[in-house]
Amino acid sequence: MEDYDWIEIAYVFDDEPSVTTYESLLDTLPQYPDDTLEADEFYVNYSDGHDVDELRVPGSAEEAADVLSTHPDCRIGVPMELDLYDINIGFSNTGMGLLPSTSRPYLRFATTVYAFEETNGEDADSRANLTDRRQEFVEILARAADILEPRWGFGRRGGIAVGTQETVDDLAARTTPPLYEYNVFRPETVEALGRERVRSAPAWYVEELDNGGVFLAVREPPRQCGPAAEPCFEVGDHLGIALGKTDRYH
Repeated sequence: MEDYDWIEIAYVFDDEPSVTTYESLLDTLPQYPDDTLEADEFYVNYSDGHDVDELRVPGSAEEAADVLSTHPDCRIGVPMELDLYDINIGFSNTGMGLLPSTSRPYLRFATTVYAFEETNGEDADSRANLTDRRQEFVEILARAADILEPRWGFGRRGGIAVGTQETVDDLAARTTPPLYEYNVFRPETVEALGRERVRSAPAWYVEELDNGGVFLAVREPPRQCGPAAEPCFEVGDHLGIALGKTDRYH
């Protein structure tokens, strides 16, 4: 397959998160990796429902959270020390692609692949910085899952995708959804798979969440699951679930 330039993750919900939850998320994310950091500018692009995009820079997490809760098609850029991350949200059939067709509210995280890739001739310090950056990336996603408590979270390198005969709604309704490169398993899924089995999965990153769910990253970003990716099959076999199908792209 041809790789896109993005890693995309979707957190899918039964009900739209509250404004208070959005504020908590936006207050927290800029603090990674340094909890002394504060952000006062969130870059917002949204549609007013009449094919008119407006770009503005709110001055606080509270203002950005209000945009998330009132506009069905918007994108929030979160200022962070690493300058890698942006958050996108959508709650209606606006726009095009896989996720806007779902009836469930969702929050989409996206970041560029090249932010995690090594280049020829990098020194030891640069490689160490990349290692830290990859770790911080999944820690951010796990922290977001703690705050948001999604019904299901799934993501991969190359664009969000499901099988041609599958829908996001159907997959989110399953107690044991398929395995993607990035996963949020709700508590019922963890119990169905077996908590100790999930905790001991041979994945690159496994983090238990406060609500009893688990965030699991199969491979170190930006590596992906594919036909020759043995670690992905090992994790899937360990958990007793199939790898996610990626025939239909967002």
